Amino acid sequence: MEFKYISEDIREKIIETVHKIHRNPELSHREFMTTKLIAEALEKLGIELPETQPETGVLGLLRGKNPGPIIAMRADIDALPIDETAEHEIRSENPNVMHACGHDFHTASLLGAAMALAENRENLPGNVLFVFQPAEEKGSGADAVISTGIFDKYTPEAFFSLHVKPDIPEGKIGIRKGSIMAAMCTFRIRVVGKGGHGATPHLATDPIIAAVHVVDALQCIRARWTDPAQPFTLSICSIHGGSACNIIPDDVCLEGTFRCTLDSYKETVKEQIISVCESVAKAHGCTAECSFIKESIPLINDEKLAEIAREAAAGLFGEENILVQDFWMASEDFSFYKNIAPIFMYHVGVGKADGSSASLHNPCFFAPDKTAPFCAELLAGTAITALKKGVR
Repeated sequence: MEFKYISEDIREKIIETVHKIHRNPELSHREFMTTKLIAEALEKLGIELPETQPETGVLGLLRGKNPGPIIAMRADIDALPIDETAEHEIRSENPNVMHACGHDFHTASLLGAAMALAENRENLPGNVLFVFQPAEEKGSGADAVISTGIFDKYTPEAFFSLHVKPDIPEGKIGIRKGSIMAAMCTFRIRVVGKGGHGATPHLATDPIIAAVHVVDALQCIRARWTDPAQPFTLSICSIHGGSACNIIPDDVCLEGTFRCTLDSYKETVKEQIISVCESVAKAHGCTAECSFIKESIPLINDEKLAEIAREAAAGLFGEENILVQDFWMASEDFSFYKNIAPIFMYHVGVGKADGSSASLHNPCFFAPDKTAPFCAELLAGTAITALKKGVR
């Protein structure tokens, strides 16, 4: 594929960067090597690194020759606590850590776009603020960036980003106006009983039995207590309790998440979770303690930015490669930037034609090398289109 903005030299550097980051994944708020790699790359391009920086992650400002607005381009840089099982030559060298959500591709793509835009700075009618954000997987990275105060000094008129998706065919670009990703809340439930010997359960109060019924009862929130016309999902993703086959433990801890399209649902669902857990635990002689850890708001693509994005994408890759993206129940802390300026996120296909692609957050996930240069071309073209057309 021939690119308009990404040269062969930049393409090679992008792929080299993907491989380096994929081999060396880092968890949220620990992305020190990745931060160093990004900062050094931006400095070589003559991109200004403001003094205001998060502890991990990098903010860089490319000043165009001609006056104009600031637009922001964001990529997430953190990995997940997953042990990579796919057998390929660039697999993770860090045990139990891997880029299973495509953030290595997002980071390399934005660096590639920065290379291309730096080469075209003489023609840029404005400035580009590059936001390499930490800790998206923890849902706290956007807060870390915003709290630096960088946007008080350099206030963008728009934010653009993208996310790879294996359920979209490779080479296709998903665009959606309005709501595109869900609001999220993570929670922890501690079911407390009374430990004892597995041979004398009548002398103990078994929190495992109570926890099992809690998990089952929580599904009634979706089945019976929420509007079936409104997308909603609740998942228990972690259960920990007990230390041996003959010991009834004192407690069991459950962790999970729920997602919804309406932010207003969150408080109601929290109340339902507390009510279910406390009632079911009590019925089994136990108690339940519920805590809510992290929340995000729905990701809503700005309509005008979606039109700019569509024009840029179609101009680069053809209208035939643009899809109307379905709503996705995953969440993204990119949504918080809407408090600064309008936002827009592409979803870029990396799915195999035979449908065999591993899903995101799967230990076998990996996108093709050509994904990152493709995404870099998309980001560079979007930045240039947005600056030339204006986003207000």
